[in-house]
Amino acid sequence: MPAWLPIRMTKVKPLKFQFRYQPVYGLWLFIFILSFILQLGGWVDAWRYNRSLVEQGDWWLLLSGNLVHLNWSHWVLDMAGLAMVAFFFSSYARVGLWLLVILVSAIFIGVGVSWLDPNIQYYLGISGVLHGLFVFGALREIRYYPVSGYVLLIMLIAKLTWEFFNGALPGSAEFVGGRVLTDAHLYGAIGGGTVWFGDWLVTVYRSTIEK
Repeated sequence: MPAWLPIRMTKVKPLKFQFRYQPVYGLWLFIFILSFILQLGGWVDAWRYNRSLVEQGDWWLLLSGNLVHLNWSHWVLDMAGLAMVAFFFSSYARVGLWLLVILVSAIFIGVGVSWLDPNIQYYLGISGVLHGLFVFGALREIRYYPVSGYVLLIMLIAKLTWEFFNGALPGSAEFVGGRVLTDAHLYGAIGGGTVWFGDWLVTVYRSTIEK
């Protein structure tokens, strides 16, 4: 039975829970190594989002803040999330599309924090981008595995709804040793959903042309 979301079901399913090399693994590894080097080298302050510097023209900090973390606990937690994205979703899209999700989610976060959270002076961590990756991955999974895709999507929506009304999940701030900016999770998720919707529109357009 076709899913209720406006996407075409795919008969050929990628392998699930079985390892097969994907070109996008190189992208995940690059992010892992770069963030590790930045954390180890003490470049957190130089790369984090800093409102004052952004307003002075250092626009690149809108993106770079996603690559550095408050401490090693924060880094480990985010890298675990990245590993989950790599394991569960890598086969669902080509490298360029995954890179687009990362960039769009990061832009949504940087612009969102700058415009909608004027009291935030600093921001760092890749968790917002991870939410974009998870939303995109869940929507793509519906094409191949509707049940698990819908369950994951509902869980993500429930998490974002909780955070919107109640703040960070219990224990998360204590684990990372600082405030969790849940708005960034929402901005990143919207970014991932936007890329999925744009990709769906392109797919529908191409299908219409082919007919």
